[in-house]
Amino acid sequence: MKIMDKYITTGFIWPLLYCLIVFVFLYMVSDVLSRIDTLIKQDIPFDIVKNYYLSSFPLVIVQTAPFAMLLATVFLLGNLNRHNEIIALRASGVDTLRIISPLLLIGLAISLGVFLINDRLVPQASVTMKMTDDLYFRKYKWERNQQIENVTIFGKDGRLFYARSYDIKNKVLHDVVLLEHDKNQALKRKVTAQRMEWTGDKWRFIGCDVFRFDKEGNVLGKPAIFRTPKIIQFNEKPEDLLKEQTQPEFMNYGQLREYVRILNLESKSTARKLLVDMHYKLSVPFTGLVIMLIGIPFALKRTRTKAIGSMGIALAISIIFYVVNAMFLALGKGGLIPPVIAAWAANVGFAAFGIYLIGKLRA
Repeated sequence: MKIMDKYITTGFIWPLLYCLIVFVFLYMVSDVLSRIDTLIKQDIPFDIVKNYYLSSFPLVIVQTAPFAMLLATVFLLGNLNRHNEIIALRASGVDTLRIISPLLLIGLAISLGVFLINDRLVPQASVTMKMTDDLYFRKYKWERNQQIENVTIFGKDGRLFYARSYDIKNKVLHDVVLLEHDKNQALKRKVTAQRMEWTGDKWRFIGCDVFRFDKEGNVLGKPAIFRTPKIIQFNEKPEDLLKEQTQPEFMNYGQLREYVRILNLESKSTARKLLVDMHYKLSVPFTGLVIMLIGIPFALKRTRTKAIGSMGIALAISIIFYVVNAMFLALGKGGLIPPVIAAWAANVGFAAFGIYLIGKLRA
């Protein structure tokens, strides 16, 4: 059996690596071609371009690994079927589950690896890519789009900053909320303002109200209301607001969980949407394994299938899965279903269906 396991493992790994290399190459070529005018006109240094695409590798691997795993699975089992090797193994008394067990173990190992990449490398890579894109590739876009919506910054000092909109040219923010927390993450001060203006070296709050809270979250006394401009310490400069915006893709699972916990104190609807993203960070690495479970029975049932047919089946399975997954995520962010169900429903449903099909083949 060790020979069979080695044979199946080798037959899976090489197509997997080929697919990943092809996907990374296609991504780089297509992205470079889409930016070629910008790269030439703005004379962007080669080191900047190189660092951008090196930073994109973890993200591309996470996004394309499920497709590569499915294509490698269908390719391997299709080859085994064409050469009647599956029939020979079954005739010698080897169970179907035993034949595919090396694939499932490799798929689980790859899923765990994808989780580590997605949690440890992708957040920082996403920050690097966005900063490079904003500072170099889209150098003049902010001059055309003078306003951005929903600016959010989560500081390490326990502060959460939110503004409904930011006028980039005039350096003015509207509908500002600033939450300050103590070392135990209990809310101790809340600052709201109609507007927040940059004076050149500090921020001026206009229409400002300041609330203070005790350890139980109760308001202490009456809020301080300022109808004249008020200077409140806020260390971020205007350019920092563009660089430090908090987005789920910029945080690992632990950071996002803490962010959701704090944001839940101010906006439960926004926290609910981010809670879907938090659970999705756990479920997305296992997408490849789930799609493998669906692809395996289809590949095993089709003897002597042409390679192009196997690839078509793999693509159809991937499209259906991602459509269903996107629907559940949308329902979760809309508050129609619990966040954990929204993030895991497609994985669990498709995995159960794949296991059912595999069970029918063993019967």
